[in-house]
Amino acid sequence: MLHQIVEVLIDKMKKILLTIIIGMFLISFTSAAISNLGTFKVNTCIELPQTSPDATYNNISKITTDNELTIVSGEVVMTKIGTYFNYTFCNTTLLGEYIVNGYGDEGGTLKTWEYTFNISYLGKELSTSQSIIYLGLLGILLFILFATFFGMRYLPKSNVQDEYGRILSINHLKHFRLVLWLFAYFLFTAIIFLSSNVAFAFVQEQLFARILFGIFSVLMAISPVIIICIVISFFVRFYHDKEFQKMLNRGIYPEGKL
Repeated sequence: MLHQIVEVLIDKMKKILLTIIIGMFLISFTSAAISNLGTFKVNTCIELPQTSPDATYNNISKITTDNELTIVSGEVVMTKIGTYFNYTFCNTTLLGEYIVNGYGDEGGTLKTWEYTFNISYLGKELSTSQSIIYLGLLGILLFILFATFFGMRYLPKSNVQDEYGRILSINHLKHFRLVLWLFAYFLFTAIIFLSSNVAFAFVQEQLFARILFGIFSVLMAISPVIIICIVISFFVRFYHDKEFQKMLNRGIYPEGKL
C-alpha cells in the first residue's frame, strides 16, 4: 500500500515538474517575440519580418506613427519563405516611432501581432553619453568662438600713428586679425553643421534642422570666395606696410589707415 502511494506521489511530481518546464519554455518563447526592430535611417527601405513556424500566411493590417498618423492601411500580404515572412517598407520620411500591426494563422488559429521600430536622421538611437558628447562639443565650439572675438579686441587695428594720423611704426600684429576672422568663419560654419546634426537627432520636426543645414551649405559654398578675399587683403596690407616701412627708413612719416 505504501509503495503504491509513493508511486502515485512520484507520478504527480513528474507531471508538476513537466508542467513547470513547459510553462517556462512558453514564457521564454513569448518573451522572444519581436517587440522592437530597432532604429533605422530616414528615407531608407527596411525589412519588416515575422516568424511563424506553422503559419501559412501573415499579413500587415496597419502601420502608424506614434502621433497616430496612418502610413499603411488595409491588407498587405507578406512574402513567405519557409517559416519566415517579410515585407519591405520604404515610406520612412517621418522621424519617430512606427507601429506595425499584423495577423496570421499560426497553428490554424487567427492570431494578431504588433511591434515597433524607430526612424532617426542618423539611423541610430543616441545614448545619454553620446548626447552629452554632442552637446558638450557644441558648447566648447561656442566658447572658442566667443574667446576668439574677445581676444580680437586686444589686437591692434592699424599701425602706430601720432595724433595727426602720421604712421610712426609698423605694427604687424594687426595682420593676425585677418587670421582670426578666417578661423572664426570656419568655426562658425562647424557650429552650424553640428547644430543641424543635433537638431536632426533630437527634434522630430525637420524644418529647423533643414534650415541650419541649408545655412551650412551656403557657408561652405562661399568659403572659397572668403578665403580668396582674406588672402588678397592680407597681401595688400603687407605690401602697403612694406612701402610705409621704406618711407619711415628715409625719415618720411606718411599718413595711412593700415
